[in-house]
Amino acid sequence: MEVLAEVLGWTSVAFYISLTIFNSMKATRFAAFASAANDIIWSVLMGWHAKVILNLSVASINAYRYAKDFMNVPKSWLAALGAAMAAGIGYILYFAVTAFIAEPSLAVAFQFADLAVILAAIYMTTLRKYRVLMLISGFVGMVGYYGNPQMMIIKAMVIGIMSYKLIKNPEESQSAPAETTQA
Repeated sequence: MEVLAEVLGWTSVAFYISLTIFNSMKATRFAAFASAANDIIWSVLMGWHAKVILNLSVASINAYRYAKDFMNVPKSWLAALGAAMAAGIGYILYFAVTAFIAEPSLAVAFQFADLAVILAAIYMTTLRKYRVLMLISGFVGMVGYYGNPQMMIIKAMVIGIMSYKLIKNPEESQSAPAETTQA
């Protein structure tokens, strides 16, 4: 299992890089599905409940947006899909919070803080606010996942990419971000 977790960790780094290079939403959503599936398995193996919840949330948002944007799905089915996803994530969140209360640690607290910052970023309506929150997520995640080389690389990439984009385009604030972020 240790070798599998290591392979999935490096695959996560590769998927994260791929998410930054695609130029179409359809390709980005496919990469996000694969990345989320990879990261869900990896997070379960590593015992990172907050990252499991994050990737389930990202996968759910992407599944909902894909069904809404690229398929002819009735609104009632979309509502049922959203409700099922919310119930599943709620159950896992309950389990994760219960486990954290039983054995609290600073690293896990920062992992949950990172989860909260990323989820807040996903709901931002301007790229600037989104990028600022993702930059904050990079630093918070560095503390939460300290010691894991793959997550440290991913969080360093988040810090670098968001810093570059904030410096390069400080006035950019008209577009909403894609829902595929999952660092």
